Amino acid sequence: MTKEILKIISDSMESLGLNYEFMEWTSEIKYSYFVGEYGETQQSTEDGLQESSFILTGYTRGTWLSLEEIKELIQAYFDAVNGHTEITASGSGVAIFYSNSFAVPTGDAALKKIQINLTIKEWKVK
Repeated sequence: MTKEILKIISDSMESLGLNYEFMEWTSEIKYSYFVGEYGETQQSTEDGLQESSFILTGYTRGTWLSLEEIKELIQAYFDAVNGHTEITASGSGVAIFYSNSFAVPTGDAALKKIQINLTIKEWKVK
């Protein structure tokens, strides 16, 4: 995962009007907010493809429906078929796709949590 991809995700969340930070929330809490983290898979193709999973975890003290509405925004932006595609400044091609999501129990009736999984495909150039 490159810093360029992390910036694409951050910029995408900002363009959707969503509060977002990478790995942990460090600002004053403004619900709803999301944090992101990633996991890479081993490269197994010769075309330079690196595939990663990206997890967006969202929190609110509002309703479950509000998280579902945000999920729909993210799902539309990172379409499961066409994805969100960009060419980075270094010339790599990136496609980010919505994969799936699920509600996560928190043990606190007022705090709602959702996990949204994205798939990232990056074709690096040297």
